[in-house]
Amino acid sequence: MDGETLTELIMTVVLVLLMAAMAWMMKAAATGQIKRNPWIGIRTAALMHCDDCWLLGHHAAANKGVMGCWLAALLMAASGIVSVLATLPEFVHPAALLASLAVMLGGLFLGLRDANRAVAKIHAGEGIVSS
Repeated sequence: MDGETLTELIMTVVLVLLMAAMAWMMKAAATGQIKRNPWIGIRTAALMHCDDCWLLGHHAAANKGVMGCWLAALLMAASGIVSVLATLPEFVHPAALLASLAVMLGGLFLGLRDANRAVAKIHAGEGIVSS
């Protein structure tokens, strides 16, 4: 195993752990373990409006966001294992990592859409700006 392959595998392990941490944070925010704060979570104006909006929005976003993170982690781990076991062209592993990140972002954006839709209903008459 050459140095470049080892570097890619270390990066893959770090990314898989990052996906697991993000999934845990999303689930924790959705269940109320992580309260409204300026560092972790979805920080749109609508979700930061009040604690009810924070919890409802994260609850609505959690399913798709967590699914996106776990699917991305699974794809990353599979590409890392296959790159060790089989000789593949050089572009396959980085392309799989990029595809995994696209899956994760897709889940996050779909969850964000669901969060904003759910929160828009809670304070419909107050004109909260959702950005």
